[in-house]
Amino acid sequence: MSCGLHIDHLSWSPAERERHEQAHLLRAITLDAARGEFVGLIGPNGSGKTSLLRCAFRFSAPHEGSVALDTTDVWDASPRWAAQRIAVLLQELPEDFGLTVEQIARMGRTPHKRLLDGDTLEDARIVEGALRDVELWHERNRAFASLSGGEKQRALLARALVQRPCVLMLDEPTNHLDLLHQIELLKLVKSQNITTLATIHDLNLAAAFCDRLYVIANGAIVTHGTPEEVLTSSMLKTVFHVEAIVDRHPVSQCPRITLIHST
Repeated sequence: MSCGLHIDHLSWSPAERERHEQAHLLRAITLDAARGEFVGLIGPNGSGKTSLLRCAFRFSAPHEGSVALDTTDVWDASPRWAAQRIAVLLQELPEDFGLTVEQIARMGRTPHKRLLDGDTLEDARIVEGALRDVELWHERNRAFASLSGGEKQRALLARALVQRPCVLMLDEPTNHLDLLHQIELLKLVKSQNITTLATIHDLNLAAAFCDRLYVIANGAIVTHGTPEEVLTSSMLKTVFHVEAIVDRHPVSQCPRITLIHST
């Protein structure tokens, strides 16, 4: 089951900054993702993409504004309530503490259990399904530490899917993945019909998979809309400071970006 994500006039700055409007790293961010929608967050390095995700999944408390799932503010709810509804896939690969691939995936069931609850047959079914989806079921007994970077990313996506969230938040999810698995991972995420907010570095992948895009620069949203509305030559020049040709992909008909390299 999906739920809507609503970020309203959110502002945030690191603790070492003075907390006034001019010093905010994120300034008056408003963003919406409807139920089941795949929304991409794009922008230059250092623009605030990851910081916004951290506010949204209850890691960094916003100084102003709100983050809500449907009508419930996540910062007014309990951490357990949020963990049952929001799954996160980050750029950084965590310590594995000697766990196997299957044990990593099973961790996704933790928010739904009380302290002494054991694993059930339903838990096992969910874990197997997620590992099969990311093509790691046959590697389930391998040590997580022995996986390649791309395999680790897929195992962590399985853990997120095992959580059965209503919102999925992804920070550069295609990092560490080869071309095939970049596409397969995004296809899998989109097929889940889970409300998704993802920071995506590759603009052509964002164009192909996102229903809508938000562009963030210097801590503020500068434009948003469908990929066709957002990915224009003028936006790329203004925000990313690059010259590009934007036309249509010959197969998918989604926007296609070709960078122009000056000589």
